[in-house]
Amino acid sequence: MDEKTGHTVLIVDDDPLNVRLLEVFLSKHYSVLAAYSGEEALEIVGSKPIDLVILDIMMPGMDGYEVCRRIKANESTKFIQVIIVTALSSKDDRIKGIEAGADEFLVKPVDRVEVLTRVRTLLKNKHLYDELKLERDRVQSYLDIAGCIIVAFNKDGTVKIANKKCCQLLGYTEQELLGRNWVDIAVPDDEKERVSWVFENVSNGNLELVKVNENGVLTKNKEKRIILWNNSYLKDSDGDIIGILSSGSDVTEERLATLKLQASESKFRALFENAADAILIFDFDCNIIDANSIALEMLGYSIDELLKMTRYDLVAPEFDGMCSEIMKDFMEHQSLRLEMVYMTKAGSRIPVEMGVRIIEYDGKQVLLSNVRDITERKLAEKELRESEHKFRLLAENANDVIWTLSKEGKFTYTSPSVFKLRGYTPEEVAEQSFEEIFPPEHIEIILDAIARFRDHLKAGEVKYSETFEIEQYHKDGSKRWTEAVANPVFAEDGTFEFFLGVTRDITERKKAEEEIKRYTEELARVYEELKSLDRMKDEFISNLSHELKTPLISIKGYSELVHDEVMGPLNSRQKAAMKTVLEKYDHLSFLMDSLLYMSIIKSGKVQYRLDPIRIEDTLTKVVEYFSFKSQEKNIIFSYDFQKHLPLMKGDVEYLPYLFRSIIDNALKFSPNDSEILIRAFEDEGYVHVTVTDSGIGIPEHEIENVFERFYQIDGSKSRKYGGSGMGLYVSKTIAEVHHGNVWVESTEGSGTTVHVIFPAFSRSN
Repeated sequence: MDEKTGHTVLIVDDDPLNVRLLEVFLSKHYSVLAAYSGEEALEIVGSKPIDLVILDIMMPGMDGYEVCRRIKANESTKFIQVIIVTALSSKDDRIKGIEAGADEFLVKPVDRVEVLTRVRTLLKNKHLYDELKLERDRVQSYLDIAGCIIVAFNKDGTVKIANKKCCQLLGYTEQELLGRNWVDIAVPDDEKERVSWVFENVSNGNLELVKVNENGVLTKNKEKRIILWNNSYLKDSDGDIIGILSSGSDVTEERLATLKLQASESKFRALFENAADAILIFDFDCNIIDANSIALEMLGYSIDELLKMTRYDLVAPEFDGMCSEIMKDFMEHQSLRLEMVYMTKAGSRIPVEMGVRIIEYDGKQVLLSNVRDITERKLAEKELRESEHKFRLLAENANDVIWTLSKEGKFTYTSPSVFKLRGYTPEEVAEQSFEEIFPPEHIEIILDAIARFRDHLKAGEVKYSETFEIEQYHKDGSKRWTEAVANPVFAEDGTFEFFLGVTRDITERKKAEEEIKRYTEELARVYEELKSLDRMKDEFISNLSHELKTPLISIKGYSELVHDEVMGPLNSRQKAAMKTVLEKYDHLSFLMDSLLYMSIIKSGKVQYRLDPIRIEDTLTKVVEYFSFKSQEKNIIFSYDFQKHLPLMKGDVEYLPYLFRSIIDNALKFSPNDSEILIRAFEDEGYVHVTVTDSGIGIPEHEIENVFERFYQIDGSKSRKYGGSGMGLYVSKTIAEVHHGNVWVESTEGSGTTVHVIFPAFSRSN
């Protein structure tokens, strides 16, 4: 009889049969306690010393995820090892288990050897962890009494040790820092590249380059602190560099004033040189003390020439007298916006719009002047005035209504096309008030637009327009939907004169929009109904999977116990019978998995995780799955695996399904006492797998159809050999997800070879 280890295992499952099965597996080696609900399990964990919990997910009341979360969240129980057991083997279950803090997973029906192996490994890991934690706590106590910041990193910058001083500075707990990348969690974005360079140099043995360095860190509440670091190597017993030990002191207050000054100067200079307008800086005696490149280009002077000039050298003669008055007004209001004319070095005149304000520059107050060339605007305004006759001619013949609106809100001009829109003549419109033209709710829209115009004009924004949709009354009492675009028109001196606008009849468009809106709402309603049905289908599939698999768990477990003679010896007939039961269970489980997989991929909700794997491991595991079936027919599996075969990227959960279908077909159609050859080799950047049998083969005209869903070669073969017709369809689907391909070579009566290829994995993928 095996000696018990002294560890205590708690089994949590609402099904007594499952609890009993696991007790049979574990009771020879460990003390076993049982709980039949999540609440009962938490009571036991809180009152008795438990080393490991085997936890079922699907339980009434509190489910396994919540039990695991509570165990891991409790300071006194968080180091108890937790194995989650589920009947559903999807990655979503595993991800939820990981988020809950699970240490391992088992998929029902559980295997006795696998259970014992997982339990033994986790308990050994727990013992080692306890010893390491004791040693770490001793070292940590030394670090915490240090007066400076001390942090130990892996070569990649992962935090391994952070003393109390570091945690207090950053505002993080030790648990929040450990295992996190220092650059990601504590370094500002603008310094990440430089700090990463420091880690690279230390890791490569170039400590002298970065033995002392200074950089910013971010606290938990995003406050930036500046730290002066002293770095040294961490080496293993062979003298190899395994990490970095850094001690630091906070020099924020010493550097802050300098950094702020540098940042301010840098920002100002960047804005100064990259502004879209010309910028000139004058002292209060009107001498030019700086100018940006746009100003130099506009005026034609070099910077040295401008620095010898005053404002009066630039202004056109007719503005000389105005400058003194402008300065008086400016000194009263501290800012000013005006238009005048500047003279270039070549003697040409440039109309400009200027904004002037007082700023601090090199420690003294100066005048900052933004100067914008408005030559094109002035020309456009002049051309607009000169082309009024052309405008009138165009307006009289336009289909849209062209109008002008005075500052007082009266239509001073309306084109003749208003009669087609509203049934009124332009003369009648000129006599109408807003209340006679627009519904009350739309008058508010117009008044708001006029108010916005005035606000923009006060701010000096002259290139501004409004577009809005409003209804207008027709003479017959109906309403017409219209779209209006309005723009301000200015006099030569820049003062606002009136609004110029265009109005278009959009009544038919509005009707069409309403129809589209109603149609869209109906589509949305139908779409919601379809989504509801789809959710119901997904829930049905999930429940069906659990309800179908759960009753089989006990059958599988007890059948294995009987077959392995754990519950007593068997005679040869009984042994053969139990072998048949297990084989039929595997066949039924395979069929159920295929049906569920097809349903899930149809819904588009399969989540694949592609990781580097050895294809040889997957193939040998699948062949072991068919050991009963191959022994029954006395079929031998032969392997021909190329040495040093490249890895491939595959999903460890779904990739075996691909080969199970192919190898199942090879076994099914091969004669007794034959051989199946499985090869794996590199083929021009691909991992190439072939499965060759000496079975009945496939007629040439049938080969292109074998990957169709539910397809079987013919009725008679279907009845003789059985099968659902889904296997190769599933195989092809999974191959394509892995960016691979699958095809068949076969001669009727001479056997079949199935080829599968996947891209070989390399670090550059």
